[in-house]
Amino acid sequence: MATYYQMDFPDLVANLVPVRLRKAITLSWLQCLVQPVVELYNKFTAFRDTNIYTLLHNSQVVFMEAALNDVFDNFDRGIYITDGSAVDPLFVYLNAENLPLWLGLNSEAGTTFYPDPQWLFKGSETTFHGYDFLVMVPATVTYNHDQMNALIDKYRLPSRSSYLVLTY
Repeated sequence: MATYYQMDFPDLVANLVPVRLRKAITLSWLQCLVQPVVELYNKFTAFRDTNIYTLLHNSQVVFMEAALNDVFDNFDRGIYITDGSAVDPLFVYLNAENLPLWLGLNSEAGTTFYPDPQWLFKGSETTFHGYDFLVMVPATVTYNHDQMNALIDKYRLPSRSSYLVLTY
């Protein structure tokens, strides 16, 4: 991205001084006077670059993964985000309840001689665990947990409030 306000302060000071005053001691003195402006300019450009990076990333998974990998795993880029685990429960009823249940697929009903196997899960396995998404971090990556949570909170949607950081 082109910036139209790039300044070269040493050249600017040297070019604005009249030729008859361009002595080494005068230019050095003027460079000292301009130094606070140079520091302010450097802070401004760093702040601007940070804001542009923040604006280029949003709460989409691709951009969150890119931001996390840029900060914590820039070389291997192994950090990824996946959905929280949720398994649809398969209910089995008692005979007295008179609610028969086909354990195969609905489209296969009557086409097989035996019911297709379906996994039965416990209630604790099928309940929603409360995690909207999981951030998977390779075991080789060292990171500050608080810094990673702050970065995730910066980019996540407010409605996606619960997440878990796991290593694999």
